[in-house]
Amino acid sequence: MPDRILLVSPASPFNPQSGAQQRTALLYEALQTLGGVDVVLLEPTADSSRLDMPPKPGILAHGRWHQRPFGIGKFKPDSALNLALKAEGVDLKRYRLIVSRYLNPLAKLVVPPGVHSVVDLDDWGYHYGPGALALAAQFKSRYAAWLAKRQLKRFDAYFFVNRRDQAQHRELKSVLLPNIPYAPPTQPFPQTNSPVLLFVGSLWYAPNREGIDRFLARSWPAIKSAHPEAELLLVGAAPPAVRQAWEQHPDVSAPGFVDDLGEAYRNAAFTIAPIYSGGGTNIKILESLAYGRACITTPHSAEAFKEDLGSAGLGVARDDRHFAEQCIAWLDDSDDRRRNADAGWNKVTARYTRPHFIEQVTQLCAPLLR
Repeated sequence: MPDRILLVSPASPFNPQSGAQQRTALLYEALQTLGGVDVVLLEPTADSSRLDMPPKPGILAHGRWHQRPFGIGKFKPDSALNLALKAEGVDLKRYRLIVSRYLNPLAKLVVPPGVHSVVDLDDWGYHYGPGALALAAQFKSRYAAWLAKRQLKRFDAYFFVNRRDQAQHRELKSVLLPNIPYAPPTQPFPQTNSPVLLFVGSLWYAPNREGIDRFLARSWPAIKSAHPEAELLLVGAAPPAVRQAWEQHPDVSAPGFVDDLGEAYRNAAFTIAPIYSGGGTNIKILESLAYGRACITTPHSAEAFKEDLGSAGLGVARDDRHFAEQCIAWLDDSDDRRRNADAGWNKVTARYTRPHFIEQVTQLCAPLLR
């Protein structure tokens, strides 16, 4: 059997823009050090299962599986999708290893006997903030998580993004594969006296959107009262109506994507990550530190990094009032802000690197290829 690897993912590794695409690109790059890699995109659709034809350059096939209402058959192989792939010449038996971004895409395939499988459990251990979801929605989501955990014995090995999630599944063959900044500068940006606070992230993602809503309602007024010159820049995709609502708050700008993300970091005093729910690791915290910008966040987000970062580069706010106080303190004290930024940059550049990422992928996947 040839040493070929199949990477299945809902996000393309080519021309990566979002965090999901960037992690896929890093995984693709790491797997290429072990053998030839083909890419199949697999995404859900409300329509019938099918292949999009022709696939984009570099993509072997682009499949869509029929997602039924209420999660019925969520993790069952999709026979129509498998038949369509086979008809298009995608023969899973020619691969020694199949690696999947997330559990669901691989669960839709019929993995042939003798072909090893690895799942990247990014955004795995979802945690809820107080009042984040209605009780019925939480029950439905927790049922889906319980159902997902029952699938873990189906595959050979797993990547976890943080130790908290990995520790809950010691019975699985796994390694820790943390998210890393995708293209950080070689040196941290110089500190600035700018009054701009920055948030970078996918603002359509509920934990990010809810965190910004909460920050604007409960922390931003106190910050503006203490520092009338303070500004808040919210960078990331969000529906226009949501961005327009945020911009009704004083000195808040929500442009969506920006042409130069580096410039946004360069002009910011520090970043915020008021995230109280969700799973995985908040890559934008690491990215902020890699650019040389300290970050004020919550215990929920800081916990994912505590064994590697400690408190380096982070201000951890206990509650909304403390969040505002931390922001005010850093606007008042540029020296303390700089010390935190320097400590965070040193930690991130020593630990969250591409060589380490490739090393972890190799540790898990190389034995399966043998």
